[in-house]
Amino acid sequence: MKATFTTILLFTSFIFSSFAQNIDDNKVNFKYIQLPLQKINPLFTNYEVRVNHLYKKANEDSLLIFQQRKDAAQASYQAQYNSYIVQKNTLDKVYLNQLAQYEKATNAGTPATVPVPPTYPTAPLFIPLEAPRLHTELTDNEVNSMVDIQGLIKGLGGSILIIDVFPIRDIRIVETKTGSGATTKYDYKCQYILPIMVTFETPTEGALLKKMYFESIQYQAIKSYSSKYEYQAWFIDNGAQYYRDLERSARKSALQEVNGILNNEFGYIPMQRNAELYSVKKYRDYDYTEVTTAYTLTTQALNLVAKDRNRAGAMDKLTQAIAKWEILLDESNMTDDKARVNDKITAMIHCNLAELYAWKGDYDKAELHTNLSLNGGVAKFRNHSERVQSFYQDQRKRWEVHY
Repeated sequence: MKATFTTILLFTSFIFSSFAQNIDDNKVNFKYIQLPLQKINPLFTNYEVRVNHLYKKANEDSLLIFQQRKDAAQASYQAQYNSYIVQKNTLDKVYLNQLAQYEKATNAGTPATVPVPPTYPTAPLFIPLEAPRLHTELTDNEVNSMVDIQGLIKGLGGSILIIDVFPIRDIRIVETKTGSGATTKYDYKCQYILPIMVTFETPTEGALLKKMYFESIQYQAIKSYSSKYEYQAWFIDNGAQYYRDLERSARKSALQEVNGILNNEFGYIPMQRNAELYSVKKYRDYDYTEVTTAYTLTTQALNLVAKDRNRAGAMDKLTQAIAKWEILLDESNMTDDKARVNDKITAMIHCNLAELYAWKGDYDKAELHTNLSLNGGVAKFRNHSERVQSFYQDQRKRWEVHY
């Protein structure tokens, strides 16, 4: 009986598989231009970079305070030294008077005791103050070399990008002890704050971006040691250089992030997309030539979207590909697993159409097809649609700013 049931089950599976369409999963790589989140008047696509070196004022303040402390220390030392000289002179005069009495007595032949030299108070010692750690110079050219808004041109007469570089502050070495015994390890990292203010403005619209970045604590790993005294010995020889290197690397990292922020807001960035697109690879019971045609048109269309910012060069091909998929969709039969365009093929088509409509700029229809795939009951394509939703939403936000 058990063998008969197994035979029936295998036969049923065979019959079902003869009608099951096998989906061909494809990764299609194509280039596109990511539109910025903000639109700049075409008259002002030149931009000039201006740098405010606010850390220089911090250097001036540090030097002024250092000079005041040095003057105060010098005055204190001078007062202590003057007091010492007064005490020394007083003791010297007493001793000299004693020597004079001794000399007179000796000259007169009178026995006398040799005076004991005075014990002087300890002379004050001037200990030089440690000079402040000054911020290193950052040139305008260095900043310019790290900032490049793609699609815009550096030059005068357009927009203005202002970068305020603040001093690095709140520097502190953090020690973390892990393990025990022979496995004890001391990890060191440096915490700091290095704010940068970014302002981007046009002559007619004013400030399109004005924001302070990196006001929270940042960390940079230093080294690990098996003894904290090894670190202390290392720091004696390397501490000063480490702080200089820290400032340089922190500035570089911050300006690279600023460049990314500016490009996200205003740049036209060449990007690469690795899209998931689908076709049918089993033809045993049905002819899917139209699927192959639609898929071919889809890949051709997507390879054209990078030609123009508004994707004008791809629009005809996108329209043709969409039309081919929609003809197939007219045949959709969600209730019949054996249908040529069953629920699985239908969900597949919705995914492909969502991608095409997104690049055509029709995000309402892209959202419609994404939702149809999400609710179509096929887990594979529901998962696909969940993965791409945020990408389409971001692209929609950018597209609607410009078109």
